[in-house]
Amino acid sequence: MEYLIDALGDFCPIPNLKVQDALSRAQAGDQIMLLTDHSCTVTTIKEEMRRRRLRPKVEEVENGIWQITITVD
Repeated sequence: MEYLIDALGDFCPIPNLKVQDALSRAQAGDQIMLLTDHSCTVTTIKEEMRRRRLRPKVEEVENGIWQITITVD
């Protein structure tokens, strides 16, 4: 399953809370895709996913807009 989280305009900790909610429902093989325009969110999500031993893929898809893709193991 693929979860798309549109966090454009959301400030920390809202995007992280949305990702945590999706992770609580996700199963192995699912992907969570987060769109954000808040650079602090990118740092926060990367650190949180590393703690969970997940490897997020981060792409700046437009100037100042990032897509973070997390694949659940």
